[in-house]
Formats: sequence, structure tokens, C-alpha cells
Amino acid sequence: MSLQSRIQDLYPEFTQSEKQISEYFLHHLQEVSISSAKELAAHCGTSAPTIVRFARTLGYSGFPALKMDILLTEKNDIDDLTEEIEQNITVTRLVSTLYSHRCATMEHVRSLIDEAVVEKAADAVEKAGQVYLCGIGGSGIVCQDLQQKLGRIGIRVHYSPDIHVLLSSLSGMKENDVLIAISYSGETKSIIETVKVARERKAVVIGITQLGKTHLQKYADLVFHVPMEEKTIRAGAISSRDSCLFICDTLYLSLVSRHLSDHKKTLQETKGWTARL
Repeated sequence: MSLQSRIQDLYPEFTQSEKQISEYFLHHLQEVSISSAKELAAHCGTSAPTIVRFARTLGYSGFPALKMDILLTEKNDIDDLTEEIEQNITVTRLVSTLYSHRCATMEHVRSLIDEAVVEKAADAVEKAGQVYLCGIGGSGIVCQDLQQKLGRIGIRVHYSPDIHVLLSSLSGMKENDVLIAISYSGETKSIIETVKVARERKAVVIGITQLGKTHLQKYADLVFHVPMEEKTIRAGAISSRDSCLFICDTLYLSLVSRHLSDHKKTLQETKGWTARL
């Protein structure tokens, strides 16, 4: 996801200072790519730490990552699937458009994944006595998928689509257990309340939410961002679900790769169990 796209998505949420920085960045991309945070701060009438914080607000791990992204700017943005559908296109064209849309979505979410966050999240899951998953609606589908995968590699994991049942289960949550909370908006009340309970019990909270300043990001210890793409006819809901699945699969495969030989044996064993059905 390019710097321009990130700024466009988040611009309405920016403070006046952030809007001033973003305007300079958009009109001086070449200078930004070769300047230091201190030099840019002088041009923008702000401080170097503010420039670094702005880069992180955009979803980068730091200012160097922002500069690197300028050098590797993607040429194409996501096709607007909504506009395509409104043109009454044929099924053949619809399939092609959906395929292109999904490929572009994967490229966007890939650019937002911070490898350091993946490693820290995998560390937390490995150390946890129990992993709890929290998500409703489309996010619940992602939770069910991750529950099945983590369970197959021997990780104790709990998920319930009923938020009241899930909250009740947190009575057994211990320090250093993990809650993975998924909310595209980052503002779903039931998700935020569950996160608050987990924090009270000193669990590690891993949040998956849209790029921007959300309550889920505020309360989470580790955050994965997905692109802001919600539009009409739930085309964005398709993108956010796919993005969350991509992130969860990345975390799962990171865990598998750490003890590959052991997990291969476990996966083969559980496959044999299901084959009996």
C-alpha cells in the first residue's frame, strides 16, 4: 500500500499538524525519500519525533520504513469492485475483477505487516498457557479458522461466537495468556470490553484492525493493521476478511516454522483422525 494511499485513507482523522506534514510529503516525495526526520521537521515546522510518530500513524514500523516504501511504491491500487459491479458486468468479467481485487488486497496487507510484530506475537502465543480468540460476524469466521489451525499444532485455544460465553471463559485467564481480538473498525463495543477484561487479567492482547487511530489499537499490546477499504455492497467486508485471514495465516505459519518437524508429525496425526470420520 503506497504512502499516497495511506495518507488518503487516514487524512480525515489527521490532526492539523499531521495534515500539514502529509501535504508536504505528498508534494515532495523525492525529498522525503532522501531526507532525515530532523531535516523534514524543519521544512514542516515541527519536530523530528513528530515525523517519526507520523510514520507510525501511517502503519510503518518507523521513518526508515516509510522512506523505503517511497522507493518501492506500488504502481497500482485496488480496483474499485463496487464500481465494476454497478456496471452490470458479465459473470466472466466479475470473476476476473474479483480475482484482481483479491490479489491487490493481499499486496496491500502484505505491505502493512511488520515482521517484528509477527515475531513478538508468535513469542507471546508460544508462552501462553491459553489463547483466546475474539471476533464477531466476518471476524468470527477468521477466529474459527485460526482456532482450528492452532488446535492442530497443540496450542490450547478457545473461541465462542457468543460474546457472553467468551467473556465468562475469561474468568480462567491468567497472566501472559493471549487474547487475539479481531475488529475491522476497531470500535466494536463487545470486542473492546473483552480486551479491557483481558488487560485487567494481565494477558497479552494482539489486535487486528484497520489502519488508523482505533480503540483496539489503543488497548492492544501488539497490533496488525489491515487496509481501510470498506465500501458499499460489502466489497470492503470481503477485503477486510481476506486481510485478517492473511495475517492469521502468517502468524500460524510462523509458529509452525519454529518447530517444523514436530508440527508436521502432529498435523499428519490429526489428519489421520479426521480421515476416520
